[in-house]
Amino acid sequence: MEFLTSDKIKLNYHDQGTGQAVVLVEGFGGYQEVWQLQVEYLLAMNCRVITFDHRNHGHSQKTTQNLTLNRLTDDLAELVEYLQLKQPILIGHSMGASVCYDYLSRYQNVKSVMAIDQSPKMLNDSNWSYGFEDITSDNFIEKVTTPNNIHETLHGLDNRIMFNLNNVRSEYPFDRKSTLPLLFDHIQKDWRQTLMKTSIPISLVVAKQSPYFDCKFAQSISENNQNITNVVLENCGHDIMAEIPDVFNQTLRHFIFSSLRRN
Repeated sequence: MEFLTSDKIKLNYHDQGTGQAVVLVEGFGGYQEVWQLQVEYLLAMNCRVITFDHRNHGHSQKTTQNLTLNRLTDDLAELVEYLQLKQPILIGHSMGASVCYDYLSRYQNVKSVMAIDQSPKMLNDSNWSYGFEDITSDNFIEKVTTPNNIHETLHGLDNRIMFNLNNVRSEYPFDRKSTLPLLFDHIQKDWRQTLMKTSIPISLVVAKQSPYFDCKFAQSISENNQNITNVVLENCGHDIMAEIPDVFNQTLRHFIFSSLRRN
């Protein structure tokens, strides 16, 4: 299915099931197929599950127009309105979690948020050591444009999703170079105050062996807001939900039920 944004970009999305709406938000360079095992699990829990590809990602329209995090949040908000979702649960991975943070800062139409392995502040400085790798405001452009040998996963993705994911990667290759303006914008955001002030329940799910973030950022944030909880999962890298899906889905199940009990 396709949805036309207010600035005339076609976004591909899938809307399945009935019940509590759960929107799964992919990260930078991601594909909605990465959520396959979560979609199946949530449908079995009688949820309505929505996945989509960001602009210039996956099946969605290729464009260099408005590649900013705020515009991605506008896209999400417009999709939520188009589908007439009432108090959806938002689950974001990596940059997708930052889209959810931005949504929290601007909209009240959300029941709860799960953020997967994404620090609210990417840049390290003298007061914050939980950013992405060792990047700072002085070196981030060089760092993210220079190839490195870091493996995003610890043991690779689960075999059950690899066939479909590899097929879509081949058919719709991600153009990282043309999408770098989005990454640069994302890196410079700081959502700590948004998280400190929110009354919306948030679960920060982090990987103990993440190659990108020190998992202690989640505890640091949750200690300052009683509405935030944190879960540290082991034996995985950055793509938690696709590396250890069975373990992650148990965490997801608890989160969904906890959210529903707050009605």
